[in-house]
Amino acid sequence: MVRVPDAVHVAVATLNQTVGDWSGNRDRIIDAIDQARARGATLLGLPEMCLSGYSLGDRVWMRGTLERSWSALVDLLPHTRGMVVVVGLPISHGGALYDAAVVLADGVAVGVVPKENLATGDVEYENRWYSGWSRGRLDTFVAPDGTTLPMGSLVFEADGLGRFAVEVCEDGWKGVRPGSVAALAGARLVVNASASWFVLGKHAVRRRLVESVSREDRCAYLFTSLAGCDATRLIFDGSALIAADGRLLAEGRRFPFDTDVVVTDQVIDMAAIQRGRLTEGSWRAQEEAFARGDYGEPPTVVPISGDYRSDDRPAPDAPYWFTPAATPIDPSLTWVIDRGLIDGPLTGEDLAHLELELALCTGLRDYLRKTRIPGVTIAMSGGRDSAMCALLVARMVRYALPGATEEQVRQKIHDTLMTAYLSTAHSGDTTRHAARAFSEELGAEHVECAMQDTVDLHRKLAGEMIGAPLSWDVPAHDITLQNVQARLRGSLIWMLANLRGRLLLTTSNKSEAAVGYTTMDGDTSGGLAPIADVPKSLIITWLAWAARTHKLTALAEVLSTPPTAELRPSADAQTDEGDLMPFAILDRLMYHFAYLGEDPVDIFKSLWPELSPRYDGDPRAFAAHITKFVKMFCGAQWKRERFAISFRVTAFDLDPKTGFRFPAVQAPFTEELADLARHVATLS
Repeated sequence: MVRVPDAVHVAVATLNQTVGDWSGNRDRIIDAIDQARARGATLLGLPEMCLSGYSLGDRVWMRGTLERSWSALVDLLPHTRGMVVVVGLPISHGGALYDAAVVLADGVAVGVVPKENLATGDVEYENRWYSGWSRGRLDTFVAPDGTTLPMGSLVFEADGLGRFAVEVCEDGWKGVRPGSVAALAGARLVVNASASWFVLGKHAVRRRLVESVSREDRCAYLFTSLAGCDATRLIFDGSALIAADGRLLAEGRRFPFDTDVVVTDQVIDMAAIQRGRLTEGSWRAQEEAFARGDYGEPPTVVPISGDYRSDDRPAPDAPYWFTPAATPIDPSLTWVIDRGLIDGPLTGEDLAHLELELALCTGLRDYLRKTRIPGVTIAMSGGRDSAMCALLVARMVRYALPGATEEQVRQKIHDTLMTAYLSTAHSGDTTRHAARAFSEELGAEHVECAMQDTVDLHRKLAGEMIGAPLSWDVPAHDITLQNVQARLRGSLIWMLANLRGRLLLTTSNKSEAAVGYTTMDGDTSGGLAPIADVPKSLIITWLAWAARTHKLTALAEVLSTPPTAELRPSADAQTDEGDLMPFAILDRLMYHFAYLGEDPVDIFKSLWPELSPRYDGDPRAFAAHITKFVKMFCGAQWKRERFAISFRVTAFDLDPKTGFRFPAVQAPFTEELADLARHVATLS
């Protein structure tokens, strides 16, 4: 007879894992188990694919990946004595691969729950590798070592825990969830093992989801995810949430820099959940319908031997009329304030900019750490993009050195970050001084080089080859004369990176990538592009926030000058927005065209009511910007195909490998732009 508990002590752990690091991944899981046990928890939920790493790509097709994943799982078994542990890994069954969670209990594996709903679309590509499990299907899994386990739509039952169920990531985001069916079958606790990647603002959505699901299913809901960057591009913020009956009870620390394992535990009043089910008539009606078979076959119940009772009891609830003290907007990030890394409180704009900073610093830290690269080199232009990249590296070092003195932090920044100002005849004193002042304020090693002689030599040699001198007075020579400066900078900064054995960071941003406002093999040179998914308008606001928040005085000089490539003679007064259009407009067009998928006429109709004052009511001027943007966007796809690795931090990215897939050869919306011209003609 299984004893239904009045309370359970549960835990979830977020882990910073690395693809293929079998022993390291296993040891971090063991650390999490030990920490959870020491706190008194008898059930521990771990992230999706945490044994192998989530971002396996085609490595999952290699037999060794599956065998080593299972072998690592077997190594965990002795460490689960007296506990139930949910662990994620890839498995092969019936000629197909599955993204699965395996339930371990008291030293043995007891069941396999495969993912039903594959995450596919946007950057997610799971159906390339995995099959989705059919709801209600039950089968027997034969492991690589011959172990046989029930596999499929399962509910588990154990003394001291009662009935509980497992979902794998995307299963928790669907309207008809496996956990909802399990709840009607008597499960009062659901564990969601996720690898939920970071996007600005997504954590608030997760919190609402977890609270809502726990309320709708009258259950305790445990959500946990990966942390860090397991194989580039996707960043995991380490979200851990425990809710019961609509209330968030515990939340783990996100973006941890001082540890690879964060355990969050909670004692949950299960008797209160049961009372809620008994007293809610609509819930009883659903249970009766389920018992009649209205919702299909019930999941199979897997009994688990052992006793997982906890003597811990939850703190009593305050009376309903009690108003708790105000809390920070996001408790998962209060550690940043507690450690004096920024001043509090975290509200509104502060939270969004801090999340962006932490995500990109996490990606940088893990990329360097896991590839064993000692530092980075940046071509410092005195502009916003290179300033943001340099500041992110400096902030990364500060987050990674908790408790260090200011002198120690600055020395580490100096050892990690090298910046170089590479000037030509068109470079100005303002940008030179801004680059030097800001690099020195950060503590970076900074060097300068005047490279006009090299530019002149290339210009002379090219002129000799074509039999005519290259001149700014010849319009056909303009782009060539601009690009040669950027390409020679790229060659020289690569030399510095090679000499120091460092990674060259590409400073290109999302807005430039959208319209190809970048020189291939010039400012696109580098192995990693940390801000390639950050639009220019966000870079501008983030830098202003960072200047205030981190008390950086030298940023004022960077922000005081209009963005400029400084590739034309100074008499031309070249600016980026003069070459393109205002970034506030460009970024809006990018969003509507690439993310919302609107045609030019639709973009005009969507934005004209709001933007018409900026164009003094002239629809032709706005239409001209739309036309220019669309043509440049289509013409720049070949450049995006060659960009360096980047991190995903917004709701859509332009990386053709994982994000926006677009043909490099196409008719550039010729008919659609003609429709726009006709539409505007009716308004003029």
